[in-house]
Amino acid sequence: MHKAIFLEGTLRLTIQPEGPILIKAGESGGADPTLPDMEFVRTRRGSSDAKGLIYLPGSSLKGAVRAQAERICRSLDSAERQRNHLRRRRELDPSEPLVPLADNPLGTGKSYDGLDDMNYSSGRAIEAMELRSHSTPTIATYRRSSFVSQIFGHTSLAGRVRFADAYPVGELKLEERNGVAIDRIYGSVAVGPFNYETVVEGTFPTQIGFKNLTLAQIGLLGLALRDLADGRIGIGFAKSRGLGRVRVNFDHLEIYYPTCRLNDHDLTLLSGARVAGSNELAGLGALCQDMAYKGYAFPTEDSAPLPVGLAYVEDDLLGVRLNVSGDDQVRAIWRACMPAWKRELGL
Repeated sequence: MHKAIFLEGTLRLTIQPEGPILIKAGESGGADPTLPDMEFVRTRRGSSDAKGLIYLPGSSLKGAVRAQAERICRSLDSAERQRNHLRRRRELDPSEPLVPLADNPLGTGKSYDGLDDMNYSSGRAIEAMELRSHSTPTIATYRRSSFVSQIFGHTSLAGRVRFADAYPVGELKLEERNGVAIDRIYGSVAVGPFNYETVVEGTFPTQIGFKNLTLAQIGLLGLALRDLADGRIGIGFAKSRGLGRVRVNFDHLEIYYPTCRLNDHDLTLLSGARVAGSNELAGLGALCQDMAYKGYAFPTEDSAPLPVGLAYVEDDLLGVRLNVSGDDQVRAIWRACMPAWKRELGL
């Protein structure tokens, strides 16, 4: 689903520390005794400071959000859901394996009808299946990837969500802290004392881009981002010791349908095929009802009512846009996607 774009979105958000945070640089301290043992990661981008500019790497944000999405999926997945999905996929290909909602990154890739889902790793499984001989290897790779891997990617499939680095706006407040590492057996100091650099105040605007997602996938992404915003998960170093908590404000969300137009009271493809009502939010499944996309096993029902106060507008050049402003309205979009996420779970 990377060869064409049916739906793409950009979420702009602002991250602020809720207490100290530290995302460690690869090499810190060194021989200079004036530097902390653990320094915050920095970049030379737009900085006249010899030490560089502190920033939040997109990879760190993506890792935290993906890990939370996997926790949510492992908590809610069930043997019944897996069997139901397996029956539907075997209508397309009798050799389909059992695929859970989230991978085991340490799994061997093997999957069995006995629901040994904790052993499944999408990347290793697809490499072992040798899909090069498959008539539609791209479609089979997507279909045999776990739900989370379809969003974030794996070794055989590129992800469809991209996290930008977050650069600070305005002044940052830094704080140096001290710590020791305790020997778990003897209870004495194993390493330390050492000091580390933290950011305790600052504003980091950034953006997340996504394309070709179903409403259920947008809903899961929204759940994980909500948990980050509400402080249920943290980022960076020493999260179990009080670091890493942040506040997140969702500033603006834009969803763009480049292959659509508004036709009377409907959202339609340029070919004229109806996608959804003009007061409905459409996911990838609604946009890809053509038989050419049947092998992807997209949901046949993939639309939801738009939150009150939102409406599509036609783009100046081509396509249709939905502009969502403010934290409350963005969260309303997440809520609108929840029925699709529940259908994915079989609820």
